[in-house]
Amino acid sequence: LDGAVYRLGSLNWLRECGVVGRAVPGTLRRGEDTAPYRATESSPDPSSAFVAHWSAQGATILGLAADTRLIGLLALRDTVKPHAGDVVVQLTQQGKAAYLITGDNQLTAAAIAQQVGIPKENVFAEIRPEQKAEMVKQLQQRGERVAFVGDGINDAPALEQADLGIAVAKASDVAREAADIILLKSDIQAIPEALGLAQATLRTIKQNLFWAFFYNAASIPLAALGFLSPVICALAMGLSDLIVIGNALRLRRWKE
Repeated sequence: LDGAVYRLGSLNWLRECGVVGRAVPGTLRRGEDTAPYRATESSPDPSSAFVAHWSAQGATILGLAADTRLIGLLALRDTVKPHAGDVVVQLTQQGKAAYLITGDNQLTAAAIAQQVGIPKENVFAEIRPEQKAEMVKQLQQRGERVAFVGDGINDAPALEQADLGIAVAKASDVAREAADIILLKSDIQAIPEALGLAQATLRTIKQNLFWAFFYNAASIPLAALGFLSPVICALAMGLSDLIVIGNALRLRRWKE
């Protein structure tokens, strides 16, 4: 624009591009969560009280640069999804550990984790997309089964790597394609319910397989040796099918 190259991105990325400048308060302010600032040219580091203040409140800090000079900062903050804290509590009660893996800085990640009740030791910040997938892989190598929830393009590798990838309805197309489950209403409260239902379904499948194997293992030898008449065998087979079907139908009334 007018011969200058403008860049908008994270402060770390701007540093890699050779941008310098220390933000000082400016005169333009728009909205509660967005505050542009002007900058001087001589400072070596854009980090400031502004960055610390908004990062501590869970905001993502972006810098605006003209060529190699920082000319402004933006603090963008998403509201935490309703009931996010309740979801973490429910997952913990189910014996599952909740992790926060984000590309935001440490202060922002810590603030969000505190709001929803995720332990500090389970918070990983400034993580790149490929690193998210690698972290999921490391958990799997430890014998963990991992469900990953994401909505952005940068979450796609981790969604693909996870044992169960979960995307919300408003997720990017790439994330939706990589996920195994899509929450149609973007309601994260459905996550504990979906995991619980999946476990109940797997448990029912195992019960039915065990019953079918045990039933046939006991009945077939008796029928072959002539202890059971063909009529009784036919009735017994039909009864076995009804038991298996009835056990599966119990899932329709399943509640966590």
